[in-house]
Amino acid sequence: MTDCKMDCEGRIKAAVISAAKPDEVAKSYQDYFGYQIVEQGLVTEAEAKMWGTPGMTGKKSILMGPESGTQVFFRIIENDKVENYVPLKSFGWNAIEVTVQDVEEIDRQLQDSPFQIIGPPAYLDFSDKIYPMQAVGLADEVFYLNQVKGDLPDYDLPLARSFVDQIFIMILASPNMNEAIKFYTEKLGWSQGNAYFTKYSVINNAFDLPEETPHHLSMTCVGRDVNNEVDEYPEGTTERPFTPGLLPPGIAMVSYTVTDLDGLDIDFFSPPQILEHEPYNGRRVAACLGNAGELVELIELYRGLNDH
Repeated sequence: MTDCKMDCEGRIKAAVISAAKPDEVAKSYQDYFGYQIVEQGLVTEAEAKMWGTPGMTGKKSILMGPESGTQVFFRIIENDKVENYVPLKSFGWNAIEVTVQDVEEIDRQLQDSPFQIIGPPAYLDFSDKIYPMQAVGLADEVFYLNQVKGDLPDYDLPLARSFVDQIFIMILASPNMNEAIKFYTEKLGWSQGNAYFTKYSVINNAFDLPEETPHHLSMTCVGRDVNNEVDEYPEGTTERPFTPGLLPPGIAMVSYTVTDLDGLDIDFFSPPQILEHEPYNGRRVAACLGNAGELVELIELYRGLNDH
């Protein structure tokens, strides 16, 4: 099993969630996931500029981590509600995969909760090592809550060390799977994993498609560790609605750690800069858009004040 206590190339560091009522979202994570507040404050002008979203300056920010102590976070950021946003119907970051110790128990606990269950526990068609369910939170953020029961032939998967533990895969909705993956393989140097053409209940339910309708999906990987699932979404999917100058609704952005920002041929919104607070901890960081229009934040592993 992968031990994800240490940062490394391509590791997911945080999923950023837009929320009109960030305190309510944070309470739902405390009450039902056992997550704890690590740090809270306001989005700085430097962060907002770095994301290409100047209107986010001064918005409330709450960073939360699992009881296990794994240094992978939910970052809830206050943002205006986008009335015409519907989860799973637009391109961009559509879901967060999180490891859990007992998916049937969390299914029971979420029955009477602020979360809406959209998929009960069910094994994947291609593996009995992953036992997931799906739910939507108060900020229209979608979770795939996965009980990992072992590694896959080609991939290592993390076992949960607390009732609800770490993010381990992000779900990206794209108009063209192969083009979306190219950002991660050609720009970041990660690998493409296995490709599948398989029925996908979450997508089919969202678009009222027949239950057996198949969809293309693949992975991005660093070694044997998967960090993204890239799905090719059907006709009728829209661009993510958003308010100019603000983060997009739902799952707004994903943060990864990378070895060297200077070696990347990427058009960042602004040059890399050092940020002191969590989850950056004095490291350089920059942000950009991926090929499906998704917002990506890259945190450099090592270099900081002592080197610049």
